[in-house]
Amino acid sequence: MYGLTLSFFLLFISSPSFAHAGHDHADPMASLIHLVWIAPTLVGAFLLIQSLVKRRSSFDIKQNNK
Repeated sequence: MYGLTLSFFLLFISSPSFAHAGHDHADPMASLIHLVWIAPTLVGAFLLIQSLVKRRSSFDIKQNNK
């Protein structure tokens, strides 16, 4: 539980260590680079949500069969 809380905290804070010289948001490739960086997080969130939905539906089915 603490790891999840820490992860969310670190995702939403701004830190100078995330920036570097040459980090240019005006570059035409900046959006693509940021998308490639965030894509694994989005895929992981999608898979987690799908897993929770499946678990919830199988739990509901088991409850209804009793």
